[in-house]
Amino acid sequence: MATKKPNALEALLSANPEVHEDVYIKRLDTDFTISAIDQDTFESAQKEATFDDEVNQKELNNLLIARSCIEPNFEDTTLLKHYGARDAGDCVNKALKFGEIATLAQKILELSGFDTSLDKAKK
Repeated sequence: MATKKPNALEALLSANPEVHEDVYIKRLDTDFTISAIDQDTFESAQKEATFDDEVNQKELNNLLIARSCIEPNFEDTTLLKHYGARDAGDCVNKALKFGEIATLAQKILELSGFDTSLDKAKK
């Protein structure tokens, strides 16, 4: 017999607000631990990545990774110094390859609820 899905209230009350996931980075042969971001964090990063009323997507991705990544911590002074980075977003840009940044940014958005697949929504 199939188990009954909880109603929306029960689901919200039992949900764990701390959502983390490990993402394997092949080139480095290690996992990065990312966390979901909330709306305020996203909007803050978006505002910081906006220049002349236009969002710089590259900068936004770097900031989202820097703010979401638990391990490694891109604000670590040793890491910043090693890559000659001015801040955590710059460190992401200098330490990671383009595809790694794209993968992490996509995973962060999915973990944060931006998975809009219609197939999943119908189930």
